[in-house]
Amino acid sequence: MNYTHDLIVIGAGSGGLGCAGFGSSIGLNVALIDKTAKAFGGDCLNYGCVPSKAILHVASLFAGGKEAEAFGLKTEGKADFKKVMEYVHSRQEVIRAHETPEYFAKEFGTETIVGTAAMTGRNEVSVNGRKLTAPNIVLATGSVPRKMEVPGIDQVKQWDNESVFWELDELPEHLLVVGGGPISCELSQAFTRLGSKVTLLVRGERLNEKDPEVMGDILARKLEEEGVDIRFNTEIGSFTNATTALLKDGGAAGAGNAGRTLEFTHLLVAIGRKVRTEGLGLEQGGVKVEKGKIVTDDRYRTTNSSVYAIGDAWGGEQFSHGAEFHNTQLWNNLISPIKKKHNLDKFAWVTFTDPEIATFGMTPKRFKEKGIDFETRELSLKDDDRAIAADFRGGHLIVYLSKGWWGGGKVLGGSLAAPAAGEMIQTLHYLQTEGKKYSALTNMIYPYPVASRIVQKGARQGASDMLTSGPVPKILRWAYRLVNR
Repeated sequence: MNYTHDLIVIGAGSGGLGCAGFGSSIGLNVALIDKTAKAFGGDCLNYGCVPSKAILHVASLFAGGKEAEAFGLKTEGKADFKKVMEYVHSRQEVIRAHETPEYFAKEFGTETIVGTAAMTGRNEVSVNGRKLTAPNIVLATGSVPRKMEVPGIDQVKQWDNESVFWELDELPEHLLVVGGGPISCELSQAFTRLGSKVTLLVRGERLNEKDPEVMGDILARKLEEEGVDIRFNTEIGSFTNATTALLKDGGAAGAGNAGRTLEFTHLLVAIGRKVRTEGLGLEQGGVKVEKGKIVTDDRYRTTNSSVYAIGDAWGGEQFSHGAEFHNTQLWNNLISPIKKKHNLDKFAWVTFTDPEIATFGMTPKRFKEKGIDFETRELSLKDDDRAIAADFRGGHLIVYLSKGWWGGGKVLGGSLAAPAAGEMIQTLHYLQTEGKKYSALTNMIYPYPVASRIVQKGARQGASDMLTSGPVPKILRWAYRLVNR
Protein backbone atom coordinates (compact mmCIF):
# COMPACT_ATOMS: atom_id res chain seq x y z
CA MET A 1 0.00 0.00 0.00
CA ASN A 2 1.22 3.50 -0.81
CA TYR A 3 1.01 5.70 2.28
CA THR A 4 1.13 9.49 2.43
CA HIS A 5 3.34 9.33 5.55
CA ASP A 6 5.56 6.92 7.46
CA LEU A 7 3.91 7.89 10.74
CA ILE A 8 0.94 9.97 11.86
CA VAL A 9 0.88 11.38 15.40
CA ILE A 10 -2.32 12.91 16.77
CA GLY A 11 -1.68 15.22 19.71
CA ALA A 12 1.27 17.59 20.18
CA GLY A 13 1.80 17.39 23.93
CA SER A 14 4.77 15.81 25.66
CA GLY A 15 4.06 12.40 24.14
CA GLY A 16 3.31 13.57 20.61
CA LEU A 17 6.19 16.03 20.36
CA GLY A 18 8.68 13.41 21.49
CA CYS A 19 7.28 10.71 19.24
CA ALA A 20 7.09 12.87 16.11
CA GLY A 21 10.41 14.57 16.84
CA PHE A 22 12.35 11.31 17.01
CA GLY A 23 10.67 9.90 13.93
CA SER A 24 11.48 13.03 11.97
CA SER A 25 15.04 13.08 13.28
CA ILE A 26 15.76 9.68 11.75
CA GLY A 27 14.38 10.81 8.42
CA LEU A 28 10.83 9.50 8.48
CA ASN A 29 7.98 11.43 6.88
CA VAL A 30 5.91 12.28 9.95
CA ALA A 31 2.67 14.21 10.28
CA LEU A 32 1.99 15.79 13.69
CA ILE A 33 -1.56 17.06 14.22
CA ASP A 34 -3.25 19.09 16.95
CA LYS A 35 -6.44 21.09 16.97
CA THR A 36 -4.92 24.55 17.62
CA ALA A 37 -1.48 26.13 17.54
CA LYS A 38 -1.79 26.83 21.26
CA ALA A 39 -2.42 23.13 21.90
CA PHE A 40 1.15 22.41 20.81
CA GLY A 41 3.05 21.81 24.04
CA GLY A 42 0.07 20.00 25.53
CA ASP A 43 -1.14 19.96 29.11
CA CYS A 44 2.36 20.29 30.57
CA LEU A 45 3.01 23.66 28.96
CA ASN A 46 -0.51 25.04 29.01
CA TYR A 47 -2.12 23.70 32.19
CA GLY A 48 0.23 21.51 34.20
CA CYS A 49 3.94 21.35 34.94
CA VAL A 50 5.01 24.77 33.69
CA PRO A 51 2.27 27.06 35.06
CA SER A 52 1.99 25.18 38.35
CA LYS A 53 5.74 25.42 38.98
CA ALA A 54 5.72 29.09 38.03
CA ILE A 55 2.94 29.92 40.49
CA LEU A 56 4.65 27.81 43.16
CA HIS A 57 7.81 29.86 42.61
CA VAL A 58 5.96 33.12 43.18
CA ALA A 59 4.18 31.65 46.21
CA SER A 60 7.55 30.60 47.67
CA LEU A 61 8.66 34.25 47.57
CA PHE A 62 5.64 35.19 49.67
CA ALA A 63 6.35 32.35 52.08
CA GLY A 64 9.96 33.45 52.44
CA GLY A 65 8.88 37.00 53.23
CA LYS A 66 6.44 35.79 55.86
CA GLU A 67 9.05 33.56 57.49
CA ALA A 68 11.48 36.48 57.57
CA GLU A 69 9.11 38.43 59.83
CA ALA A 70 10.59 36.46 62.74
CA PHE A 71 13.86 38.30 62.05
CA GLY A 72 12.49 41.81 61.73
CA LEU A 73 11.13 42.09 58.20
CA LYS A 74 7.69 43.70 57.96
CA THR A 75 5.25 42.39 55.37
CA GLU A 76 1.57 42.89 54.74
CA GLY A 77 -1.11 42.38 52.12
CA LYS A 78 -1.96 39.74 49.56
CA ALA A 79 -0.70 38.94 46.10
CA ASP A 80 -1.65 41.05 43.10
CA PHE A 81 -3.08 38.05 41.30
CA LYS A 82 -3.06 39.64 37.86
CA LYS A 83 0.68 40.27 38.17
CA VAL A 84 1.18 36.71 39.40
CA MET A 85 -0.58 35.34 36.34
CA GLU A 86 1.32 37.70 34.06
CA TYR A 87 4.51 36.10 35.38
CA VAL A 88 3.12 32.60 34.91
CA HIS A 89 2.10 33.32 31.33
CA SER A 90 5.43 34.97 30.52
CA ARG A 91 7.28 31.81 31.60
CA GLN A 92 4.98 29.74 29.42
CA GLU A 93 5.68 31.93 26.40
CA VAL A 94 9.45 31.51 26.80
CA ILE A 95 9.04 27.75 26.56
CA ARG A 96 6.31 27.95 23.92
CA ALA A 97 8.77 29.53 21.48
CA HIS A 98 10.32 26.07 21.06
CA GLU A 99 7.04 24.19 20.85
CA THR A 100 5.11 25.97 18.11
CA PRO A 101 4.07 24.25 14.87
CA GLU A 102 6.44 26.52 12.94
CA TYR A 103 9.45 25.87 15.17
CA PHE A 104 8.88 22.13 15.21
CA ALA A 105 8.53 21.95 11.44
CA LYS A 106 11.73 23.95 10.93
CA GLU A 107 13.77 22.19 13.61
CA PHE A 108 12.79 18.59 12.85
CA GLY A 109 11.27 18.66 9.38
CA THR A 110 7.96 17.37 10.70
CA GLU A 111 4.79 18.20 8.79
CA THR A 112 2.85 20.00 11.51
CA ILE A 113 -0.86 20.37 10.90
CA VAL A 114 -3.31 22.51 12.88
CA GLY A 115 -6.77 21.03 12.69
CA THR A 116 -9.18 18.51 14.21
CA ALA A 117 -8.09 14.98 13.33
CA ALA A 118 -10.27 11.87 13.29
CA MET A 119 -9.60 8.33 12.20
CA THR A 120 -11.59 7.30 9.13
CA GLY A 121 -10.00 3.89 8.63
CA ARG A 122 -7.55 1.47 10.20
CA ASN A 123 -4.60 3.35 8.72
CA GLU A 124 -6.33 6.58 7.75
CA VAL A 125 -6.79 9.98 9.40
CA SER A 126 -8.85 12.90 8.09
CA VAL A 127 -7.92 16.49 8.92
CA ASN A 128 -8.88 19.76 7.21
CA GLY A 129 -10.48 17.84 4.35
CA ARG A 130 -7.30 15.81 3.71
CA LYS A 131 -6.90 12.05 3.91
CA LEU A 132 -3.60 10.98 5.49
CA THR A 133 -2.42 7.38 5.66
CA ALA A 134 0.46 5.64 7.39
CA PRO A 135 1.52 2.13 8.45
CA ASN A 136 1.39 3.33 12.07
CA ILE A 137 -0.68 5.93 13.90
CA VAL A 138 0.10 7.15 17.41
CA LEU A 139 -2.60 8.59 19.66
CA ALA A 140 -1.06 11.11 22.03
CA THR A 141 -4.35 12.85 22.65
CA GLY A 142 -4.01 13.40 26.39
CA SER A 143 -6.62 13.62 29.10
CA VAL A 144 -9.09 16.10 30.58
CA PRO A 145 -9.93 16.91 34.22
CA ARG A 146 -12.76 14.95 35.77
CA LYS A 147 -15.80 17.01 36.69
CA MET A 148 -17.58 16.72 40.00
CA GLU A 149 -21.05 15.23 39.73
CA VAL A 150 -23.17 15.85 42.83
CA PRO A 151 -26.59 17.40 43.34
CA GLY A 152 -26.55 21.17 42.90
CA ILE A 153 -23.19 21.26 41.07
CA ASP A 154 -24.84 23.04 38.13
CA GLN A 155 -25.06 26.13 40.36
CA VAL A 156 -21.29 26.25 40.91
CA LYS A 157 -18.36 27.25 38.71
CA GLN A 158 -15.91 24.33 38.73
CA TRP A 159 -12.34 25.51 38.40
CA ASP A 160 -9.69 22.95 37.51
CA ASN A 161 -5.97 23.02 36.70
CA GLU A 162 -6.80 24.00 33.12
CA SER A 163 -9.20 26.88 33.66
CA VAL A 164 -7.49 28.25 36.76
CA PHE A 165 -4.38 29.27 34.79
CA TRP A 166 -6.23 30.97 31.94
CA GLU A 167 -9.58 32.18 33.21
CA LEU A 168 -9.16 33.05 36.89
CA ASP A 169 -8.45 36.78 37.21
CA GLU A 170 -8.76 37.33 40.95
CA LEU A 171 -7.26 35.86 44.09
CA PRO A 172 -9.97 33.70 45.69
CA GLU A 173 -11.10 34.88 49.12
CA HIS A 174 -11.89 31.31 50.21
CA LEU A 175 -10.77 28.53 47.89
CA LEU A 176 -12.39 25.13 48.42
CA VAL A 177 -10.13 22.42 46.97
CA VAL A 178 -11.43 18.88 46.44
CA GLY A 179 -8.91 16.06 46.03
CA GLY A 180 -5.93 14.58 47.84
CA GLY A 181 -3.29 14.19 45.14
CA PRO A 182 -0.33 16.26 43.91
CA ILE A 183 -2.37 18.91 42.07
CA SER A 184 -4.56 19.52 45.13
CA CYS A 185 -1.57 19.77 47.44
CA GLU A 186 0.49 22.03 45.19
CA LEU A 187 -2.31 24.50 44.47
CA SER A 188 -3.58 24.48 48.07
CA GLN A 189 -0.15 25.55 49.28
CA ALA A 190 0.34 28.07 46.49
CA PHE A 191 -2.97 29.87 47.04
CA THR A 192 -2.55 29.84 50.82
CA ARG A 193 0.82 31.51 50.47
CA LEU A 194 -0.57 34.08 48.03
CA GLY A 195 -3.22 35.06 50.59
CA SER A 196 -6.31 32.94 50.04
CA LYS A 197 -8.09 31.04 52.77
CA VAL A 198 -7.95 27.40 51.66
CA THR A 199 -10.01 24.40 52.73
CA LEU A 200 -8.88 21.03 51.36
CA LEU A 201 -11.37 18.15 51.32
CA VAL A 202 -9.81 14.68 51.06
CA ARG A 203 -12.00 11.65 50.50
CA GLY A 204 -9.46 9.26 52.04
CA GLU A 205 -7.38 9.21 55.18
CA ARG A 206 -4.19 10.81 53.88
CA LEU A 207 -2.54 12.82 51.12
CA ASN A 208 -0.73 11.39 48.10
CA GLU A 209 -1.68 7.76 48.57
CA LYS A 210 0.94 6.56 46.06
CA ASP A 211 3.71 7.76 48.37
CA PRO A 212 4.66 6.18 51.72
CA GLU A 213 2.27 7.14 54.50
CA VAL A 214 4.93 9.04 56.45
CA MET A 215 5.43 11.35 53.46
CA GLY A 216 1.74 12.21 53.32
CA ASP A 217 1.80 12.92 57.05
CA ILE A 218 4.79 15.25 56.70
CA LEU A 219 3.11 17.17 53.89
CA ALA A 220 -0.19 17.41 55.77
CA ARG A 221 1.55 18.87 58.84
CA LYS A 222 3.31 21.46 56.70
CA LEU A 223 0.15 22.51 54.88
CA GLU A 224 -1.74 22.80 58.16
CA GLU A 225 1.08 24.86 59.70
CA GLU A 226 0.72 27.29 56.80
CA GLY A 227 -3.02 27.59 57.33
CA VAL A 228 -4.63 25.03 55.02
CA ASP A 229 -7.75 23.56 56.64
CA ILE A 230 -7.49 19.86 55.70
CA ARG A 231 -10.52 17.67 56.28
CA PHE A 232 -9.86 13.99 55.73
CA ASN A 233 -12.57 11.37 55.15
CA THR A 234 -14.80 14.14 53.83
CA GLU A 235 -16.73 14.63 50.61
CA ILE A 236 -19.25 17.06 49.20
CA GLY A 237 -22.75 15.62 49.28
CA SER A 238 -24.43 18.50 47.47
CA PHE A 239 -24.41 22.24 46.88
CA THR A 240 -27.26 24.34 48.21
CA ASN A 241 -26.19 27.37 46.16
CA ALA A 242 -23.18 28.74 44.25
CA THR A 243 -21.08 29.23 47.40
CA THR A 244 -22.37 26.69 49.94
CA ALA A 245 -21.51 22.98 50.11
CA LEU A 246 -23.22 20.35 52.24
CA LEU A 247 -20.59 17.88 53.45
CA LYS A 248 -20.77 14.16 54.04
CA ASP A 249 -18.37 11.61 55.51
CA GLY A 250 -16.13 9.80 53.07
CA GLY A 251 -13.35 7.22 53.04
CA ALA A 252 -13.14 4.17 55.26
CA ALA A 253 -13.76 6.19 58.41
CA GLY A 254 -16.02 9.21 58.71
CA ALA A 255 -14.63 12.52 59.91
CA GLY A 256 -17.78 13.76 61.57
CA ASN A 257 -18.51 16.37 58.89
CA ALA A 258 -21.79 14.83 57.70
CA GLY A 259 -24.54 17.41 57.49
CA ARG A 260 -22.25 20.39 57.98
CA THR A 261 -22.26 23.28 55.55
CA LEU A 262 -19.17 25.02 54.22
CA GLU A 263 -19.12 28.49 52.72
CA PHE A 264 -16.57 29.32 49.99
CA THR A 265 -16.00 31.74 47.14
CA HIS A 266 -14.27 29.48 44.58
CA LEU A 267 -14.29 25.72 43.98
CA LEU A 268 -11.19 23.96 42.61
CA VAL A 269 -11.79 20.34 41.61
CA ALA A 270 -8.78 18.01 41.33
CA ILE A 271 -10.27 14.52 41.50
CA GLY A 272 -8.30 12.96 38.67
CA ARG A 273 -8.31 12.98 34.90
CA LYS A 274 -9.97 10.92 32.20
CA VAL A 275 -8.64 9.86 28.82
CA ARG A 276 -9.80 11.94 25.87
CA THR A 277 -11.65 9.58 23.52
CA GLU A 278 -14.51 11.57 21.96
CA GLY A 279 -14.29 12.97 18.45
CA LEU A 280 -11.27 10.91 17.44
CA GLY A 281 -13.09 8.42 15.21
CA LEU A 282 -11.74 5.54 17.25
CA GLU A 283 -14.57 3.19 16.28
CA GLN A 284 -13.94 3.82 12.57
CA GLY A 285 -10.27 3.10 13.20
CA GLY A 286 -10.93 -0.22 14.90
CA VAL A 287 -9.77 1.11 18.26
CA LYS A 288 -11.84 -0.20 21.15
CA VAL A 289 -12.77 1.88 24.20
CA GLU A 290 -13.88 0.31 27.50
CA LYS A 291 -14.87 2.11 30.68
CA GLY A 292 -13.68 5.41 29.27
CA LYS A 293 -10.20 4.15 28.38
CA ILE A 294 -8.54 3.15 25.14
CA VAL A 295 -7.93 -0.60 25.27
CA THR A 296 -4.18 -1.29 24.95
CA ASP A 297 -1.68 -4.00 25.74
CA ASP A 298 1.58 -3.57 27.66
CA ARG A 299 3.35 -2.53 24.46
CA TYR A 300 1.00 0.44 23.91
CA ARG A 301 -0.86 -1.27 21.02
CA THR A 302 -4.59 -0.72 20.73
CA THR A 303 -7.05 -3.26 19.35
CA ASN A 304 -5.90 -2.04 15.94
CA SER A 305 -2.30 -3.32 15.76
CA SER A 306 -1.32 -0.32 13.61
CA VAL A 307 -2.46 2.18 16.23
CA TYR A 308 -0.67 2.96 19.50
CA ALA A 309 -1.56 5.11 22.52
CA ILE A 310 1.05 6.90 24.65
CA GLY A 311 1.11 9.54 27.36
CA ASP A 312 -2.13 10.22 29.18
CA ALA A 313 -3.99 8.57 26.31
CA TRP A 314 -2.48 5.24 27.38
CA GLY A 315 -4.49 5.55 30.59
CA GLY A 316 -1.75 4.86 33.13
CA GLU A 317 0.68 7.22 34.87
CA GLN A 318 -0.15 10.79 33.89
CA PHE A 319 3.18 12.60 33.92
CA SER A 320 5.11 14.37 31.18
CA HIS A 321 8.11 12.17 31.89
CA GLY A 322 5.72 9.22 31.76
CA ALA A 323 5.04 10.16 28.14
CA GLU A 324 8.81 10.38 27.55
CA PHE A 325 9.19 6.89 28.99
CA HIS A 326 6.42 5.56 26.76
CA ASN A 327 8.21 6.99 23.75
CA THR A 328 11.49 5.25 24.51
CA GLN A 329 9.67 1.94 24.87
CA LEU A 330 7.45 2.50 21.82
CA TRP A 331 10.29 3.44 19.49
CA ASN A 332 12.27 0.41 20.62
CA ASN A 333 9.28 -1.75 19.68
CA LEU A 334 8.79 -0.01 16.33
CA ILE A 335 12.36 -0.58 15.15
CA SER A 336 13.67 -3.56 17.14
CA PRO A 337 12.73 -7.25 17.03
CA ILE A 338 13.28 -7.37 20.81
CA LYS A 339 10.13 -5.87 22.28
CA LYS A 340 9.81 -4.09 25.62
CA LYS A 341 6.80 -4.20 27.91
CA HIS A 342 5.56 -1.34 30.02
CA ASN A 343 7.11 -1.53 33.50
CA LEU A 344 7.16 1.12 36.23
CA ASP A 345 9.66 -0.58 38.55
CA LYS A 346 12.22 2.15 37.76
CA PHE A 347 9.85 5.11 37.49
CA ALA A 348 9.94 8.24 39.66
CA TRP A 349 7.64 11.15 40.48
CA VAL A 350 7.72 14.36 42.53
CA THR A 351 5.10 16.49 44.25
CA PHE A 352 6.53 20.01 44.06
CA THR A 353 5.23 21.31 47.36
CA ASP A 354 7.39 22.60 50.21
CA PRO A 355 8.76 20.18 51.22
CA GLU A 356 8.93 18.28 47.96
CA ILE A 357 7.93 14.63 48.09
CA ALA A 358 10.04 12.53 45.71
CA THR A 359 9.43 8.81 45.21
CA PHE A 360 11.17 6.36 42.88
CA GLY A 361 11.38 2.72 42.01
CA MET A 362 9.55 -0.17 43.59
CA THR A 363 7.21 0.00 46.58
CA PRO A 364 6.36 -2.48 49.36
CA LYS A 365 3.16 -3.28 47.50
CA ARG A 366 5.16 -4.15 44.39
CA PHE A 367 7.61 -6.25 46.41
CA LYS A 368 4.71 -8.26 47.77
CA GLU A 369 3.25 -8.76 44.29
CA LYS A 370 6.58 -10.05 42.97
CA GLY A 371 7.56 -12.00 46.09
CA ILE A 372 10.74 -9.96 46.63
CA ASP A 373 12.39 -9.92 50.04
CA PHE A 374 13.68 -6.46 50.97
CA GLU A 375 14.99 -4.34 53.81
CA THR A 376 14.26 -0.72 54.65
CA ARG A 377 16.69 2.03 55.62
CA GLU A 378 14.84 4.93 57.17
CA LEU A 379 16.25 8.22 58.42
CA SER A 380 14.71 11.35 59.90
CA LEU A 381 16.35 14.64 58.95
CA LYS A 382 15.93 16.05 62.48
CA ASP A 383 19.63 15.57 63.31
CA ASP A 384 21.04 16.41 59.89
CA ASP A 385 23.32 19.45 60.06
CA ARG A 386 22.04 21.15 56.91
CA ALA A 387 18.44 20.48 57.89
CA ILE A 388 19.10 22.04 61.29
CA ALA A 389 20.77 25.12 59.79
CA ALA A 390 18.11 25.65 57.10
CA ASP A 391 15.15 24.62 59.29
CA PHE A 392 13.74 21.61 57.46
CA ARG A 393 14.16 19.04 60.23
CA GLY A 394 10.76 17.53 59.51
CA GLY A 395 12.12 15.78 56.41
CA HIS A 396 12.42 12.02 56.04
CA LEU A 397 14.31 9.48 53.89
CA ILE A 398 13.29 5.91 53.03
CA VAL A 399 15.41 3.54 50.92
CA TYR A 400 14.40 -0.01 49.99
CA LEU A 401 17.24 -2.51 49.45
CA SER A 402 17.49 -6.06 48.17
CA LYS A 403 18.34 -8.82 50.63
CA GLY A 404 20.57 -11.84 50.21
CA TRP A 405 24.18 -12.88 50.67
CA TRP A 406 25.19 -12.30 47.05
CA GLY A 407 22.85 -9.68 45.61
CA GLY A 408 21.88 -7.86 48.80
CA GLY A 409 22.15 -4.13 49.30
CA LYS A 410 21.01 -3.01 45.85
CA VAL A 411 18.78 0.04 45.75
CA LEU A 412 15.24 -0.94 44.73
CA GLY A 413 13.27 2.20 45.50
CA GLY A 414 12.62 4.89 48.05
CA SER A 415 11.17 8.24 48.95
CA LEU A 416 12.37 11.56 50.35
CA ALA A 417 10.58 14.53 51.90
CA ALA A 418 12.76 17.65 51.89
CA PRO A 419 13.23 20.93 50.04
CA ALA A 420 14.51 20.06 46.54
CA ALA A 421 13.92 16.36 47.23
CA GLY A 422 13.37 15.80 43.50
CA GLU A 423 16.97 16.85 42.84
CA MET A 424 18.47 15.15 45.89
CA ILE A 425 17.00 11.74 45.18
CA GLN A 426 18.40 11.41 41.66
CA THR A 427 21.62 9.76 42.85
CA LEU A 428 19.62 7.00 44.50
CA HIS A 429 17.44 6.64 41.42
CA TYR A 430 20.58 6.28 39.30
CA LEU A 431 21.85 3.49 41.55
CA GLN A 432 18.54 1.68 41.15
CA THR A 433 18.48 2.17 37.39
CA GLU A 434 22.00 0.76 37.08
CA GLY A 435 21.43 -2.09 39.54
CA LYS A 436 24.08 -0.85 41.98
CA LYS A 437 24.40 -1.21 45.73
CA TYR A 438 23.63 1.56 48.20
CA SER A 439 27.12 1.11 49.64
CA ALA A 440 28.51 2.67 46.43
CA LEU A 441 27.82 6.05 48.03
CA THR A 442 29.91 5.47 51.15
CA ASN A 443 33.17 6.70 49.58
CA MET A 444 31.71 9.72 47.77
CA ILE A 445 32.95 13.04 49.10
CA TYR A 446 29.95 15.34 49.50
CA PRO A 447 30.91 18.97 50.16
CA TYR A 448 29.80 19.80 53.70
CA PRO A 449 26.99 20.61 54.34
CA VAL A 450 25.11 20.06 51.07
CA ALA A 451 21.57 18.84 51.65
CA SER A 452 22.08 15.72 49.51
CA ARG A 453 24.52 14.30 52.09
CA ILE A 454 21.41 12.80 53.67
CA VAL A 455 21.14 10.24 50.86
CA GLN A 456 24.67 9.08 51.72
CA LYS A 457 24.02 8.98 55.43
CA GLY A 458 21.80 5.93 55.10
CA ALA A 459 24.52 4.09 53.19
CA ARG A 460 27.16 4.98 55.78
CA GLN A 461 24.83 3.96 58.56
CA GLY A 462 24.60 0.51 57.02
CA ALA A 463 28.35 0.28 56.58
CA SER A 464 28.89 1.40 60.17
CA ASP A 465 26.46 -1.22 61.48
CA MET A 466 28.31 -3.92 59.56
CA LEU A 467 31.76 -2.84 60.75
CA THR A 468 30.80 -2.48 64.41
CA SER A 469 28.72 -5.59 65.01
CA GLY A 470 29.19 -9.35 65.01
CA PRO A 471 32.68 -10.77 64.45
CA VAL A 472 33.87 -7.90 62.24
CA PRO A 473 35.19 -5.62 65.07
CA LYS A 474 37.28 -8.50 66.42
CA ILE A 475 38.81 -9.09 62.99
CA LEU A 476 39.50 -5.40 62.52
CA ARG A 477 41.17 -5.15 65.94
CA TRP A 478 43.37 -8.12 65.08
CA ALA A 479 44.31 -6.55 61.74
CA TYR A 480 45.14 -3.21 63.36
CA ARG A 481 47.34 -4.71 66.02
CA LEU A 482 49.10 -6.93 63.50
CA VAL A 483 49.93 -4.02 61.19
CA ASN A 484 50.93 -1.62 63.95
CA ARG A 485 53.20 -3.73 66.15
